Amino acid sequence: MPDLTMRDGTRLHVRDEGAGPTLLLLPGWGVSTWWFRKQFETLTASFRVVSYDPRGQGDSDKTTHGQRTARLAADLAEVITWTGAEPVHLVAWSGGGSTALQYVELFGTDRLRTLTLVGASPKLLKSDGWELGFADLDGLLGWVGLVGSDFGAAAETLLPAFFAEPLPAEDKEATLAEMRRCDAAAMALASWDFIIQDYRDVLRLIDVPALIITGEADVAVPAGNGPYLHEHIAGSRLEIVAKAAHCPFLEQPEQFDAALRKFLAA
Repeated sequence: MPDLTMRDGTRLHVRDEGAGPTLLLLPGWGVSTWWFRKQFETLTASFRVVSYDPRGQGDSDKTTHGQRTARLAADLAEVITWTGAEPVHLVAWSGGGSTALQYVELFGTDRLRTLTLVGASPKLLKSDGWELGFADLDGLLGWVGLVGSDFGAAAETLLPAFFAEPLPAEDKEATLAEMRRCDAAAMALASWDFIIQDYRDVLRLIDVPALIITGEADVAVPAGNGPYLHEHIAGSRLEIVAKAAHCPFLEQPEQFDAALRKFLAA
């Protein structure tokens, strides 16, 4: 699997498999391409599936430099260029959705064929009149402090919100071990920058076909974000996945893949 060096010298680990139209899977905060392992098994028969570990995560460089959504969006732009397959189908999960919205704001949609947002929110900070966020300001301060001081504890605190049903002990430990490969200081910085952003005014700029996928039991990024995004992205489709929370592509992979295939074939 190739590694790419960004313009600022940061090395990103990339996974690139299959043949066909390019489907770029963008992980969120604190995770890696490992989370898309089922899609690499099933979708590579029809698509060239590309994913990468964001800076500070997985097998990419453990750096605190560039832990801002603007830099993460620039990384995404460089990876899209590297694929040589513009425009691409972009599937962005969780914090990756924030990166995708930042990308649209900075670079537009010319290099996107479609956009799929999974478990995403345009505004992760709760405020007056907005209860669809991850945390309020006090909660954000506490969360960033925990992430920076004990990332393992933060991951273990967050993980139950990712799945509608508790993971078996062996799967839970494997998942936490994967999350612990992230750099704690980098994730603290990224947490702050992700959560303080407000991309609600960017939604009107999305002028490519869009699919919103939300697990009906998602509490990490409240499930109500799905209908909100659907309402505010013109012409978008909405898929609500039953018996799934924040990881519908792992919890209900057949339904997730079927919805994605149907959308991409339209």
